[in-house]
Amino acid sequence: MRRKFTFLVTLWWVILCGALGACLLLFANPEPVVSEQENRTLAGMPALTLDSLRAGGVGESFESFLTDKFFLRSDIVDETTSLKHLFSVLTLDELLGEEGEETFVPTLVLPEQEGKTEAIQTQPEEPADIDEAPEQPDEQQTALPAGESVDVVLTHADGTEDTLFTYSKEDLQTTADVLNAYAALLPVGGKLHVLLAPRAQTVNKLALHTDTESGWSSDVEPALQSLVSSNVAVHSAYDIFRGPILSGEYVYFRTDHHWTARGAYLAADAMLKSAGYQTIPLSDYGETTIEGYLGSIYLHGRNAKLKELADEIEVFHPLLPADSFRVSNAYKKNELPVIDESQTNYLVFLGGTSGPYRVLEGGYHTGRNMLLVCDSFGNSIAPFFLPYYDEVYLVDFRDEYYSRDEARGGVKDYVRRCGIDDIYVVLSEPNGIGSQYLTRLMPTNID
Repeated sequence: MRRKFTFLVTLWWVILCGALGACLLLFANPEPVVSEQENRTLAGMPALTLDSLRAGGVGESFESFLTDKFFLRSDIVDETTSLKHLFSVLTLDELLGEEGEETFVPTLVLPEQEGKTEAIQTQPEEPADIDEAPEQPDEQQTALPAGESVDVVLTHADGTEDTLFTYSKEDLQTTADVLNAYAALLPVGGKLHVLLAPRAQTVNKLALHTDTESGWSSDVEPALQSLVSSNVAVHSAYDIFRGPILSGEYVYFRTDHHWTARGAYLAADAMLKSAGYQTIPLSDYGETTIEGYLGSIYLHGRNAKLKELADEIEVFHPLLPADSFRVSNAYKKNELPVIDESQTNYLVFLGGTSGPYRVLEGGYHTGRNMLLVCDSFGNSIAPFFLPYYDEVYLVDFRDEYYSRDEARGGVKDYVRRCGIDDIYVVLSEPNGIGSQYLTRLMPTNID
């Protein structure tokens, strides 16, 4: 009797597993798909060919497919992760300080749409004022004393201080040299603006503790300003955001390492005002809101405690209809979104990063163009430059987004061919002073 019972249980278990497997094979999406929840691409059905069978690894790929496409997988992962984190001893502050990865953007092979490919209006081949000798720093600007460093400091309500970052004189000088080289590419009257933005992990040490913290200060920007040419303006994000943060403005996400669109506007507004523009108030922009956003910091560990701090995404729409295109060889290629309303995360801004270059056009007929050298912080700030420039070009030199072969030219060539008047450099902490982005990628891609 017992054997018969065991046999029946085993038989029904096999039938159940077989039915589940058959349904999975019949109804699961066989294509790789991007998971916003897990910030990665879920595996697709492996191709069964003679070559793949000979090479091996089909079994492992098939196992990944079954694991990633299992029924209710996301719900099961969420529930088990929540249960695990109920017993976590980490505080919210510790969780919010964890690393946050960039929002995943799949590599897409974009077809060349010949009907939509247009030549970008180019400047004369031999401009009179581009190739002049690089402008040198003013005589009153001097290097830092040997061995001196500069700090970013968080000030507590009791008057004591903590040093958040320290930068050496050597790193500052290297950064200044790169910025001066970029500024030298500009025509007469052109300006290079620099803003090195903190991540949310840094900002929220103040923003979420205004009861115990009184502010912050940075010696970095004044020191850097003393080392650069007169046509370079270095802007302090710490000065720009100190007041808004202390007054409770929502300038950075809590569960994502980026600034909010409101924070991006404040940064753009400060830089544009310093350049003499009369800027448009944020209240003039149309706005939509995405609720319940859990960003890159949450996705890094998927800790259930962070759900208490779920963000909202404020999306401010361009004042006039705007277009965007991928740019290669200084020509417009595929059309891209400016605001991607199909997205419910940070990819709503420009649909994510696309390279090697891209351009935004707002139809304001200002007679000036700009180049934004950036990382993903540039995606939410770029649309705010549209009322002041005819064409806003963007480039992100990180390897996953930029290819010199596709660009077919360095920054010097793009400045000439695309009629760039001003350059803005907007980079976050990981790509700022002392990083490979500033010390290797930017210099490498000048010529």
